Amino acid sequence: MGEQEEKEKLHAFHRDLCIGFVGSLRSLSLYPPEHPETRKKLQDFFRKIDEHLSYRSSLAMLFVDGEVVVENTRLPELSSSLGKFLQRLEQVHLQRLVFQKGVLFEEFVQFLQILLPLLKNPAGAELVLAEAKERLPHILVSSVQLDAVSQVSYEDFSGALQEVRQSLLSLSGQMKELFSGVVGTLPVTKVALARQIAETIHKMVMAEELPIKVLIYRRNPDPDPYQHAIHVSAVSMALAQRLKVHRPVLDELCFGALLHDIGLFVSPPIAASASGAITLDEKKKRWEHPIRGAEILLSTRGIPDLAPLIAYEHHFHYDGGGYPEQKQRRQLNFASLIVSITNTYDDLRRNRPERAALPLTDALNWMDARQGKEFHPLLLKQFRAMVKAQALEKNKSA
Repeated sequence: MGEQEEKEKLHAFHRDLCIGFVGSLRSLSLYPPEHPETRKKLQDFFRKIDEHLSYRSSLAMLFVDGEVVVENTRLPELSSSLGKFLQRLEQVHLQRLVFQKGVLFEEFVQFLQILLPLLKNPAGAELVLAEAKERLPHILVSSVQLDAVSQVSYEDFSGALQEVRQSLLSLSGQMKELFSGVVGTLPVTKVALARQIAETIHKMVMAEELPIKVLIYRRNPDPDPYQHAIHVSAVSMALAQRLKVHRPVLDELCFGALLHDIGLFVSPPIAASASGAITLDEKKKRWEHPIRGAEILLSTRGIPDLAPLIAYEHHFHYDGGGYPEQKQRRQLNFASLIVSITNTYDDLRRNRPERAALPLTDALNWMDARQGKEFHPLLLKQFRAMVKAQALEKNKSA
C-alpha cells in the first residue's frame, strides 16, 4: 500500500470514528442501550475505539471553532454536516475528548448517558462532567484554551503531545542505558543501540509520530539530558532535511547529534553540584567534554565519521570563539554548525543549574543577537524559517 493510500485509509477511519460517535448519541437519544439498533451502533463505535487502543495508549477527538480533529487528522468535511452537533458540544464546553487504554464498554455507555441530557440542556454541564470523572477513569473531557502559541497546531490538543512525551520517555530509557558506564570506547552492543535509537528517531520524525513543531513549540523545560540528546538529533535532522542534505549524510548527522554530549557521561559522569551552583572543577570538566566525547567516538569501531567531529565542534562558534580553546580558527564542519544551533536552542528551552528555561521568543531573540558570531548566519536564518514554517503548517492545510 502506497503512502497516499495509507493516509486516505487513516483519514477514512478517523472520519468513521467521529460519525460513529455522533451516531451512537443519536441512537441513544431514541432508544435505550438494550435496543438492538442502539446496541449495534454502540458496539460498532466501541470496536473502532478498541482497535485504535490496541496499538496506541489513547484516542483523542478535538472539537474547536466548528472544526473536527481525530488524533492528528483534520476532518473539514464534517464541519457542515455536523454543524448543529458541534455547536451543542461547544455549549457544554466539551472541546477535547480522550479515550484511554483500558476503557470498558460499560464505561463508554455511561459516559454517553451522562453527556446526552447535557446536549439538550447545557446548564451546569461543566460541573456535571467534572463530578463524573471518578466514574469515568478512562475518559477525559475538557475545554482547551487556544492562545497564540497553542494555535501553532491542533496536534497539541489532539493527543500528540501526550504521545510525544510517552515516546520520549521510552527513548530516554534507552539513552540512559547507552550513556551508562561509558569508559574508553563504546562496546559493539552500545553502538548498535545508538544506531537503533537514531533510526527510530528518523522514522518517527518522518511519520510525524515525533512532530518537530511539538519539540519546538511545546519543549518541556525538564533538564533531562537524555531527552535533550533526542531533541537535538530530531531537530537537527529536520533542519538538514530542509536544507536538502542527502540521506547518507542525514543518517550520520542524526547519529552524531544523538551522541554530541557523550563526553559528559564518561564514568564518573559530569553533574552539577547539589546546591545548583557550578563549581570551577565542574566548569573545567564541561569545557573539556567535547574533547572527551571525540576521543571516545574516534576510538570506537563502527562510528560514522561525522560523529566525533560533531562531538568535538558543537560548542565552537562560527567566528572562532567557543570551547574547547582553539590555537587557530578552524573550518567547522557543516553538520557541526547545524548541531551548534539546535543544541543551543534546546539548551535555552530547558532548565539549567545557572538559569531557568527561556520562552520560545526569548530564546530565538537571544540567538538572533549572536548570528554571525556564535552561529552561521544563513543556517540560523534557515532555522528561524523552519520554526515559522512549523507555526504556519496548520494554516497551510486549512
